[in-house]
Amino acid sequence: MGTITESAKAFMPKLSEIRRDFHMHPEVSQHEERTGKKVAEYLKEMGCDEVYENVGGYGVVGVIKGKKPGKVVALRADMDALQIQEMNEVPYKSQNDGVMHACGHDNHMTGLLGAAMLLCERREEIAGTVKLIFQPAEEMSPVGGSRGMLHSGYMDDVEAVFGLHVWPDLPHGKIGVKAGPLMAATDHFTINIHGKTAHGAKPNQGIDAVVLGSQFVMAAQTIVSRKVDPLDNAVVTFGIFNAGTRYNIIAGDCTLDGTVRTLNEDTRAMIEDSMRKTLDGLCLQSGATADINYGHGYPALVNHEEDAELIRNTAIKLFGKDDVVDVKLPAMPAEDFSFYLKEKKGAFVWLGTAKPEQDPVWPLHNSRFDVDEDILWRGSSLLAQTAIDYLNK
Repeated sequence: MGTITESAKAFMPKLSEIRRDFHMHPEVSQHEERTGKKVAEYLKEMGCDEVYENVGGYGVVGVIKGKKPGKVVALRADMDALQIQEMNEVPYKSQNDGVMHACGHDNHMTGLLGAAMLLCERREEIAGTVKLIFQPAEEMSPVGGSRGMLHSGYMDDVEAVFGLHVWPDLPHGKIGVKAGPLMAATDHFTINIHGKTAHGAKPNQGIDAVVLGSQFVMAAQTIVSRKVDPLDNAVVTFGIFNAGTRYNIIAGDCTLDGTVRTLNEDTRAMIEDSMRKTLDGLCLQSGATADINYGHGYPALVNHEEDAELIRNTAIKLFGKDDVVDVKLPAMPAEDFSFYLKEKKGAFVWLGTAKPEQDPVWPLHNSRFDVDEDILWRGSSLLAQTAIDYLNK
């Protein structure tokens, strides 16, 4: 049978076929009907002991039982694509107009299916049960699909869960591992400021919502620069600023829309409180009124130290120490894998995809994002061996 990496490499023609099929038929959050059916078909073909469909939406759970009794561990992949028009001219280009796997979830599903193939032929090495979690709606912040999988009952007996994300900020094939905070909490706010219209030549007769909106944008930046510990990480971003109807009219209304990213709950709460107080102060000073809709999205993704060390050691065993990177600083994008780690043990890692000859290296959520499929056998073998090592520790 060979080593697990040798077996994974031998599966590459099938893995490439699977990945390209997913890539050509992407589906957005809560619409992964075809994707879920294909995943279930593959799992049944591979010989999973149990396959459950339409879990938490269009999610799928596969079960592989080892030859020896033991604990239950889960491996997770996300399934949904993004509303992006693909610009790559490749044979497997997306056939769904305006939808693309621009965050690499096609690779995550394929990697987990490859892990299923490896585990099914290695049942004698498994001391317990492996559950394969194919989760819908990861991109649907602030709701996300992970909570539906957790509440389904199929994960009640799971002790730990592991996952990975393709990562263009790391060189191809490198495994990025970090205990503690790895990815940020994501919150979404919408602010409506209500002033008073007037002639542009007589601003004293109005309450200028443009000026108030601008003051708030700048004041919010000082929350980060002056109220957040310099050794902590936080981001306040305004993506939308809408105000006014004509060049010579004092704007009566202003809408601000943005996001807050943080790594710990105290900072998260402080920023929300400070934004509310800053807005109240501006209104008190100017005579305007305002409302803020502040929605909590995914929490920070915090790896359990023992499990991060386990997957790190597994990666070194499979690929060598030079291919494992100890991540020093977390990243500010979010991942709803964080909800699993609030209820279960486990860890999440990055799988590097950047190749030296790529110029530029296209980032995640870009219309030209793609990977070298050599990454597939690496993800499959890492997930499968991690599950085996966890159950046998």
